[in-house]
Amino acid sequence: MEAGEVVRRVQVIGKSTYVVSLPKGWARRVGLQQGVPVSISLEPDGSLRILPPTFQRAKKPMIKLSVKEDTSKDSLVRELMARYLAGYKIIEISFPHDAVEYREIVRKIVANKMIGVELLEENEHTIVLQVLVNVEELPVNVVIQRMGQIAGGMISDSMEGLFSSDIKLLRDVVERDDFVDKLHLYLLRQLNASVRGFVGIKEIGLRSLEEAIEYAIAGKSIERAADHAQKIATNAESLIEAHVSIKGLENELDLMTKLAKEVFTNSIRCFTSRDRARALSLLDEYPPKLVEAERRFVGKILEEPCDARRHMIIRLIADSLRRVCDYSMDILEATVDLSLEGFAEA
Repeated sequence: MEAGEVVRRVQVIGKSTYVVSLPKGWARRVGLQQGVPVSISLEPDGSLRILPPTFQRAKKPMIKLSVKEDTSKDSLVRELMARYLAGYKIIEISFPHDAVEYREIVRKIVANKMIGVELLEENEHTIVLQVLVNVEELPVNVVIQRMGQIAGGMISDSMEGLFSSDIKLLRDVVERDDFVDKLHLYLLRQLNASVRGFVGIKEIGLRSLEEAIEYAIAGKSIERAADHAQKIATNAESLIEAHVSIKGLENELDLMTKLAKEVFTNSIRCFTSRDRARALSLLDEYPPKLVEAERRFVGKILEEPCDARRHMIIRLIADSLRRVCDYSMDILEATVDLSLEGFAEA
């Protein structure tokens, strides 16, 4: 039986029982017989989802990954991450004989890229990974908030490290980006798991399946903003190590940093609170401020004697601040889309 729409008329049995017949071809394909129970779920949009026993959600959806002798290390990383992001709870990895390097790669990925994943079992030829984090403990809104808090701190601290010539602080900012990446991957995993039916949308904090798109956009925007905070820290460290002064540009850089942090923080607040009116207001308010801040910065640069190395690196820092603002605008636009359904009903 091919996928497609099937129309059935509603019948009434007795005084209050509504009955709809199931397609015969579908029933045979999934093994339904008389007396077999099916699971009926009421979706947030009012539709019903019918799951036969063979399709009912597994408590621990499992998938296997077979590593061959000619499998490249990069391919192993991609294949493993694909299974993690798809939402599987258990990943069984089989290795060829004497695969020490492959095993080490798996351990590094678990440690650096995955949240709540543990080695459940390990022997000469197999490693079994299990995701132990409960979805109720990290709903998508909490993940977005946590990512925003870390990325916002990275923005402030990267510039503070530059102003105070604190290389230790700058290197700490670079390291914090790894945790933002882990949270972003976990967010994508949650969204994929809901789409594939491994978890219910309410379990991860969504009101409808369509919201997964806006949460994916917001998560990616925060991850990219954190990447630019990391770039600021890296460029700032190169200025300090080269003994290049930023004297004369502190005020403009400070104003741009405060504006970037402000718009970023407000965009996260609007998104997590679904404040559509505030998001629309900020989308009108901030662009002129960003243009003016950048105009002042460029004007100050042009007033100074030409120092190609100094100007190039400082310009990269300013560009990263501007990109943080751009990604914040994307989050505000996602907020408008996220709250559109509720707005229309009001």
